[in-house]
Amino acid sequence: MTELRHLQLVILHIMKDIDALCAKNNIEYSLNGGSAIGAIRHKGFIPWDDDLDIQMTPTNYKKFIKVCREQLDKEKYYFAEGTVDWPLDFCKIKLRGTKMIETEGYGGKENELGIFVDIFRVDGAAPTKLGRYWQYFCAKYRTAYLINQRGYNSASLLKKIVMFLSFPQKFKPIRNFFKHEKEKYDGEETGYYGLLSEYTKVNHCFFPKHIFTNGTIKVDFEDTKLSILKEYDAYLKQVFGNYMQLPPLEKQVCEHHNGVDFGQY
Repeated sequence: MTELRHLQLVILHIMKDIDALCAKNNIEYSLNGGSAIGAIRHKGFIPWDDDLDIQMTPTNYKKFIKVCREQLDKEKYYFAEGTVDWPLDFCKIKLRGTKMIETEGYGGKENELGIFVDIFRVDGAAPTKLGRYWQYFCAKYRTAYLINQRGYNSASLLKKIVMFLSFPQKFKPIRNFFKHEKEKYDGEETGYYGLLSEYTKVNHCFFPKHIFTNGTIKVDFEDTKLSILKEYDAYLKQVFGNYMQLPPLEKQVCEHHNGVDFGQY
């Protein structure tokens, strides 16, 4: 077994526990991005992919955080809540006793570097196109400050420049303003949702709300079944275009880690 395949199977082990926790507590999630492509195109991981991501609407996301704090096996997992336990606005569930060094990640404590699954929050979005562009800017500017404050190991010169320019957010009123502008549409019937905590271009970021509220279905994923949006085709086409077409060979590489220690797994 290759290291990559071993990593995929350990990540799947984590995801099975997350799926069971969500089912037990009536929390709806769906596979995100490349993980959704993998489910539809490969019935599992994209062969060269080295991570797994899921997403949740605001109500489900908040409930998930509460459930993790109360019910997640703390001896087995480390729960990293977004902006509380690590820099960015999404959560990670990390497997204790393992270690995964991300290519471009948070330089956290040694015991917080476990193999993980990412949980992204889907944000309520502005009703107008101009409003959504402003919201996107506020989200990215806020992210630049957060990663700068928490020692994020950015490999990009452009990101380092933007991080430096985010310094006005050292002042709490300014920081709170950008947080409010990002999140102020949660719970409002604007007709749109946005993926504002991801590395997504603005024209791939916002969706008609029904794509995320029309429910999920279970699909084959390796030796189990995981949840995906019922409207996965519209979602994936907007983000990736022809998602059933394989990328060029030179892009069929794993991108997210430099090293891994599987521990007892």
